[in-house]
Amino acid sequence: MKSTDDAHNNQVELDWWAEVTTTQPHVIYYFGPFISKQEAQWFLPGYIEDIEQEGCQEIRVQVKRCQPTNLTIFEEQVLATSGRC
Repeated sequence: MKSTDDAHNNQVELDWWAEVTTTQPHVIYYFGPFISKQEAQWFLPGYIEDIEQEGCQEIRVQVKRCQPTNLTIFEEQVLATSGRC
């Protein structure tokens, strides 16, 4: 019989991250990790405000479970990774 700890250790759980994509300039930003989707959404307005103040345009946001390898991906990297975590 497996204990709860063993089952938890065998299960891969990804953290919640906010993925913010802009088109001008073409950049993907990752903010996190968060313990829940709700926590990530609570912090989003501040991140979006900061990005808008930098002059970024066409901001799209997605909160998802992932494990980004880079927290900021610039245009050249966006094209190479297709925006995947």
